[in-house]
Amino acid sequence: MNGPLLWRLAARNVRRNLRRSLLTVAAIAFGLFCLILFQSLKAGLHHEMVASTVQLDTGSFQIHAAGYRPNRVALSPLPALPELLGKLDRLGLVYAPRLKAPALVIGPGGSASVLLSGVDPEREARLTIIASRLQSGTYLGGRDELLIGAELATALGVGVGDELKLMARSLLGSPAAKRFKVGGIFRTDLAGFNRGQLFLTLSATRALLRADGLVSEIVVRVPSGEEQQQAARLAAVLDSDRYRVDSWDRIAPDVSQLIELNDGTMRLLVLIVFFIVALGITNTMTMTVFERYREFGILAALGMRPAGIVRLVVAESLLLGLCGALVGGLAGWAGASWFAAHGLDLTALTSSNRYFATSHVLHALLRPGDFWLANLVTLLTGLLAGLYPAWKASRLHPVEALRQN
Repeated sequence: MNGPLLWRLAARNVRRNLRRSLLTVAAIAFGLFCLILFQSLKAGLHHEMVASTVQLDTGSFQIHAAGYRPNRVALSPLPALPELLGKLDRLGLVYAPRLKAPALVIGPGGSASVLLSGVDPEREARLTIIASRLQSGTYLGGRDELLIGAELATALGVGVGDELKLMARSLLGSPAAKRFKVGGIFRTDLAGFNRGQLFLTLSATRALLRADGLVSEIVVRVPSGEEQQQAARLAAVLDSDRYRVDSWDRIAPDVSQLIELNDGTMRLLVLIVFFIVALGITNTMTMTVFERYREFGILAALGMRPAGIVRLVVAESLLLGLCGALVGGLAGWAGASWFAAHGLDLTALTSSNRYFATSHVLHALLRPGDFWLANLVTLLTGLLAGLYPAWKASRLHPVEALRQN
């Protein structure tokens, strides 16, 4: 049986029981629609999680001294700073130096433990979103002006122009204290960050901590997807005995682990959905085979080989899968496009979630590879689901089949 005739017979047989065929196509289309939509939302979720981690404070990767530990109270300044900055400039990287230390801030309404970050305002504004989230005042406009979060300002009972007392441990371990004026108040979408972070110019922080010319951290920002490559490139030119380079996924391992968990959950969901779809196709084709038992017997008696019967049944199964893929693919693309444009507001669920620091609106991200892979899996499911009914049909005995009523 030639190809065109085979597909004409398959199309005719699919239309023979139109109602059952439509229900099967609807089940396939719904499974594909869910896969495309959930995959695009998952991709959007992961993009938002990484963007929040990178743009809030972490950057693409960070450079620290070799003995650096995140929760260590004592400062760990970077050695040979001019040489290090020269290497970063030659590599053409966008970076910002920082001097970080735990501190105690005291205001009219109480006190709070914070993480003090001394930054270069111009360089820092190119790496993080803090400058764009200014609620009032200026972004580190003066040397001795503080930038604090809105929640921290409320807790301390201060506003722009008020004074706060800042206490920290100097480089030599002695207590250091000074009064600073609040120059600006910022508000990100993460309340915990707003309560626990306080920014000061790098020069003022050095003066407070008696750490002239020192930097404890350098943050680097590179285009998305190039983090590992650029971090390895930088690590190759730095002395590992003096420096350590940590990419964002190492600094925030919970983010990368959550992404891996979501990927695993998505794979399980895909298996469940398409197993149900495969059962539906197999059930439809098995019923079709038994209803047409005598017809297959006539075809066998007329000289059609078992392989021809297998091809006919598989072609019918593939047609069902193709129709379902067409309908489900278009519906999934439309749904993902709608969520990409309008988003899904998760404010009630993520207001204190650090993975949504840049925005609480989840936008779908439909990647071409995910779309075509979902359609390919659908067609493959249709093909595999038709193999068992096709095998059953090919094993019939023509004489016994012709006796069937």
